[in-house]
Amino acid sequence: MRFVLAALPLLLGFLVFYKVRPRERLSRRLSLWVAFGGAVAGVVAVHVERAVLGWTDLSLEVSRSGVSGALLATFLLAAPLEEGLEVLVVWTLYRRRRIGSARLGLTYAVAAAAGLAAVKTALAPLAPGDQMALVRSLLAAPAQLFFAGLWGYALGATRLHDRWFRVAWFVAMLLHGLYDHIVWGRGPGLLVTAIPMLLFMAIGTVLALRGEERIVRLSSIDQPTIEAVRARLTHPERPVMLRWIIAGAFVTLGLIVTLVAGAVVLGNRFNIDFALADEADVRSSGPLVLLGIAVLAAFPISGYLVARASSAHGLLEPAAAAVLTLGLLVFMLWLAAPIGVLFALATAPIALGLACGGAWIGLER
Repeated sequence: MRFVLAALPLLLGFLVFYKVRPRERLSRRLSLWVAFGGAVAGVVAVHVERAVLGWTDLSLEVSRSGVSGALLATFLLAAPLEEGLEVLVVWTLYRRRRIGSARLGLTYAVAAAAGLAAVKTALAPLAPGDQMALVRSLLAAPAQLFFAGLWGYALGATRLHDRWFRVAWFVAMLLHGLYDHIVWGRGPGLLVTAIPMLLFMAIGTVLALRGEERIVRLSSIDQPTIEAVRARLTHPERPVMLRWIIAGAFVTLGLIVTLVAGAVVLGNRFNIDFALADEADVRSSGPLVLLGIAVLAAFPISGYLVARASSAHGLLEPAAAAVLTLGLLVFMLWLAAPIGVLFALATAPIALGLACGGAWIGLER
């Protein structure tokens, strides 16, 4: 079974290659060599992680080494080591100027991650009949490829070298670490918090691979691409409207309170126990899903309202309002319910994307 699971990242990497190749000068031979280099990096990563974790008596699992120990093992060892080894594999192509576009960088980074993920999955212990380990492995595979593609896209973009590549790598490492902490470190009751990040990965992948090609239009709204969204996030011709950022944050917070209250009323109507908060119990997923939907629904509504009310031509103000709201939520949850911080951080990427999506619909055109 583990070798079937190991084939999944390779299949996903091939699909990315197949999608990008018609528009870019991709080398099949180079892609295979990069995937092989990623596999070698995977062997190194697995043995280094096992050696360091054994020496420090730490674990990625909260149940074995506590929250602090699991976070240290994830963010100071596993996540930076794996993302760093993937960069090392791709860096030779970059130095030789074989990565001339964002999607070339994305594809080669995904190839390296596919090789690493395949070896990592093949060498992972998987007890017969352990269905939860199977689910965790299935959830982990696409994340390895997506977060490598994030910094690979920045590496290949002609105007995003150096500083922005370092920023993209650091953000990818943090998000990958957070995702792995949820998938491998927490109990089955919190696996549901990985769903928002999976949605973020799916939407980001579609936007990145779509490119400038045009598909079916929905009424008068252009379907966005990465380039179009990036252009809308900057508007050097006019100053930032700070008042709309602050107003947007208050609107979003008000919507969250209203929608969460509605979700609680609805949950009580259907006898959903919101007091059930045991991460070892899968039944706690139900309340989390309902509350998560209520929280996430506030962001596209707020983004649309801010864009319409401000007559905005860009996404900067709605996006900044969403970031400010998320920061306030994390701070309040850290004071009141620290376990909720994990949920807030997990939903942050898709919440920001939903806010930008709502604003995109409400933009002046």
